[in-house]
Amino acid sequence: MADSNIAVINLGSQRVSGAVFGKTPGGDLILKRYEIVGMDGDPSVDVSRMPQLKVALSELVSKLKLRAQKTWCAVPGHPVFSRFVKLPPVHGDKLAQIVEFEARQNVPWQLDEVSWDYEVVAKSDLGEIEVVLAAMKREPLNEMYEETTSCGIKVAGVDVGPLALYNAFRYSYPDVDEPALVVDLGARSTNLVFVEGERFFTRNLLVGGSAVTNAVAKEFGVPFAEAERQKCSQGFVALGGAVEDHPDEGVNAMSKVMRNSMTRLHAEIMRTITFYRSQQGGSAPKRVFLAGGGSGAGYIAEFFSEKLKLPVEVFNGLRGVQSDRGVNAESAQIDAPVLGELVGLALRGMGSCPCEIELIPDALVSARDAARRAPTLILAGLCLFAALGASIFWFKSASAAIEQRASAMQSDGARLNKLANDIRNLDAKQEELRLRSSQLEQAVTDRSWWVRILNDLNQQFDNDLIWLSVVEVIKDGKPITAPLWGGNEDNKASPPSSTAKTGAPAAPVYELRLQGLYRGNSEGEQKVVYDFAAKLAKLDSFVMTDFETKRDQYVKVDSGVEEDRYAYHFEIKMPLRKPLQFQ
Repeated sequence: MADSNIAVINLGSQRVSGAVFGKTPGGDLILKRYEIVGMDGDPSVDVSRMPQLKVALSELVSKLKLRAQKTWCAVPGHPVFSRFVKLPPVHGDKLAQIVEFEARQNVPWQLDEVSWDYEVVAKSDLGEIEVVLAAMKREPLNEMYEETTSCGIKVAGVDVGPLALYNAFRYSYPDVDEPALVVDLGARSTNLVFVEGERFFTRNLLVGGSAVTNAVAKEFGVPFAEAERQKCSQGFVALGGAVEDHPDEGVNAMSKVMRNSMTRLHAEIMRTITFYRSQQGGSAPKRVFLAGGGSGAGYIAEFFSEKLKLPVEVFNGLRGVQSDRGVNAESAQIDAPVLGELVGLALRGMGSCPCEIELIPDALVSARDAARRAPTLILAGLCLFAALGASIFWFKSASAAIEQRASAMQSDGARLNKLANDIRNLDAKQEELRLRSSQLEQAVTDRSWWVRILNDLNQQFDNDLIWLSVVEVIKDGKPITAPLWGGNEDNKASPPSSTAKTGAPAAPVYELRLQGLYRGNSEGEQKVVYDFAAKLAKLDSFVMTDFETKRDQYVKVDSGVEEDRYAYHFEIKMPLRKPLQFQ
């Protein structure tokens, strides 16, 4: 089975390099093809950086056929802030919390403005932990990501150039067990990587090849591009001591300018070595490796060997990498010092390397989050479709059952409607018969009405002090029968009831009027009449509400104070609760 490809790109300041690696069954890397595309202009000028980067990337992608292929990328060291911090012994989630606290204290920007990560560098015997923090502002990181993806590349991850170089050194030089210093001479800056066993330390120096080119351009009064061309074609670092000068005065002068620039770089390197030994507790390097585009300058290894008093050699990034037959071995060895970051990125693509710091652009964060949730979303979608399918099947089955049930109910409804019509007809006939029978029942009931009334009246007599002379029904205050004697107009039958304004007849008021006499007595004169009326008020046949308070409305009694009279007149009017339908 063919090995899977690992595509990598190093977004350098003055050149963009890319490669395609393979993986052997034993886990080693195979270089299948690589390309290096240079960019014109001063790399320290940020205005022209992105347009030139896009042009170089498009050319690189076309040559390596990387379009739509997942690719690991590395950003230069100068825009990345790095800091090595020592922490007390902690474990698990507490380590992440303390690292975040240290990041807020050390990173010169707000954490929400940067993409940052950390890696444990070493642990002491006492449990003290040393970590490296790396942070880069989101805006330039997102801009690089957009330019890269606009060329058709699928970015798998973003590494930091010096850390990728450290991974490559550990892979290519496993036999180096003494403290070593890798000097990565870039165009805009120089990265120093200290390697001491499992421990490492990095620092970026803002002195690079562009500073040398600017010094040459200033010395000779030529444009930057011309100075860069002369430096690459004829330039070398002048040797110290009694050395014969170059016969060409221009080349000789340029070599001295380059030596002066390298001398300033050497001073920065010495200060960094002192800082590493005093502040980080590291050891002085015993070997020095030169990497990057600047390592190809003439006599530069001899210059640093003279200054550092250490053995200096050119870093071979392909020392532990096999080459495919399609790769020109001679060209690959010449370019090996600038391919170290690509080897480190390939190790990230393999998924196993000593340092795994990653700076993630915002778009890549969103893409990974979407990819992480994709299985859940797909499963949720499948469940949703399954639920919809089950719902559709259920609704179809339910619809068929409902239609069948509705048909049966319609049949039952028609049958029940016929029965209901028959019942309504029988109810109408029953109501007609009930009305007939109610008239007969009322007639029978009315026959005994006077008997019940008189019987109720008779039962209320407790003594012989009262007797009744007249018992009659009055309607709206008028008797409904002709007077038994005399021609008193007040006793004429009442006319028909008046009608309301609406035309409907007003309901008549029926009362039972009792007239009689009471005899003079020792029990309180009129009291016997009032007691008699109070008993009548309690009967169900009459409606005499609030009798005690409205007694005078119902009872009229003559005073019995005349000693020459035997009896006195009284009158009681009692509204009937359910009067007889008098004709």
